[in-house]
Amino acid sequence: MRVAFVVVAALALASCETVEKVPVAAPVAVVPVRPVLAQAQPGPWRIRKTEWTDADEKGFGEFIREIAESGCNTTVSCMQSAANFYHDSDPAALQFHADCAKWVYMLRAYYASKNGLPFSYVSKITGIGNAGDLRFSPTSNTALERTDLVDTGAGIDTASTLQHIHDQVYSATYRMDPAAQYPVVQDFYSPKLQPGSIHAGTAIYDITGHVMLVYDITPDGSIRYMDAHPDESVTHGNFGAHIPKSAIGLGGGFKNFRPLKLVGAMQLPDGTYIGGHVVLAGNDAIADYSLEQYQGNVATADNAASQFRYNNAPLDLYEYARASMSNGGFAFNPVYELEVSLSAICRDAMDGSRDARKRVQSNLTTLYTDLSQNVDRWKQRDLRVAYHGISFKETLAKTYADQEQACLTTAAAAGQSRNPLAWYVRRWPGTDVPTLIARIDDNAVFAQMRPVGY
Repeated sequence: MRVAFVVVAALALASCETVEKVPVAAPVAVVPVRPVLAQAQPGPWRIRKTEWTDADEKGFGEFIREIAESGCNTTVSCMQSAANFYHDSDPAALQFHADCAKWVYMLRAYYASKNGLPFSYVSKITGIGNAGDLRFSPTSNTALERTDLVDTGAGIDTASTLQHIHDQVYSATYRMDPAAQYPVVQDFYSPKLQPGSIHAGTAIYDITGHVMLVYDITPDGSIRYMDAHPDESVTHGNFGAHIPKSAIGLGGGFKNFRPLKLVGAMQLPDGTYIGGHVVLAGNDAIADYSLEQYQGNVATADNAASQFRYNNAPLDLYEYARASMSNGGFAFNPVYELEVSLSAICRDAMDGSRDARKRVQSNLTTLYTDLSQNVDRWKQRDLRVAYHGISFKETLAKTYADQEQACLTTAAAAGQSRNPLAWYVRRWPGTDVPTLIARIDDNAVFAQMRPVGY
């Protein structure tokens, strides 16, 4: 029987930066050994462990990383190809039709099924809602019921379980105050902004209706994510200001799955467990639970606004996250970021679908904002801006012209008569990157610039 997961409703998409950035002038880092995933056998989901260990969490992160790095571009193709380490153990009919919010839960449950791990999830929520839509509640939603996946003796049917998760979980499930623990414990906790606590497998919730999944942290502190969309496409981006800072009550930002344990189960002679129920760790039992991403890491007299400092330098949330994740070694590389941003934007511009057009506008806006900020930093001789050329303006202008020509060439080869990048770039306020570059006056600035050093 063909198993299909149908997208229930199109979510309001947040800005999704499809740019990937490379390490720039970061400290030499020891690259950790990547976990080796264990093969899974076909058959029903049998629980062989009562809780997730650190090795299991790292294995889940590696599972996510391998999918993201494979280049697969739809939820179905990602799971039916070699991108999915476990695909050979699946029935041919198993398909993952998922949008952003469901994708995160379904990947977690799927990994648990392949590794004999327990799982539980919030299956019913309530809230005030905005015009009846809990995805956009003005205040925190509340978890009312949980579903524990328990083996009653015949194993757990993975396909039907994934279908139930698909039908019961959506972005509103993420919209919860991270401090709330009643009437039932929510699935995620808010982690501290530090290496190890933000990792492959960490979710990022955008309160405008989107969810992403971290798959890598680069030495320069860039937090890379992959995400699914209502059209089931899978894209990639970096955590940044296009993801709005959230009030604590709405629970936006970084979320880790909460530690859980199967209790009261009976172990059979073959080592599997039947029965029992799942207990989740409370906030006070989680070592890296923190509200830092909402409250900042600096106490204020009136507690009116969050403040972040790293090595006593004032930063915003996004700069602080990058500084913390890189242990202070992050930098901005505007020329490279312009190049890879335009390349990604060109691909979406050629697509022409409604979701692609939204991503083009969003990513052009992000590019314009980031470039404008980097130009201002460069004028102020901010050593975090990595640029060593003679003319900042001319280098950016040439980079833009080269990418525009490359986009035109690619479009022509695909039978398109117009340059898709040029057609989009001046359509909205705040996206006219060529004009921004043309206004740069670097003659007076360059003489005062010092080399970037770390």
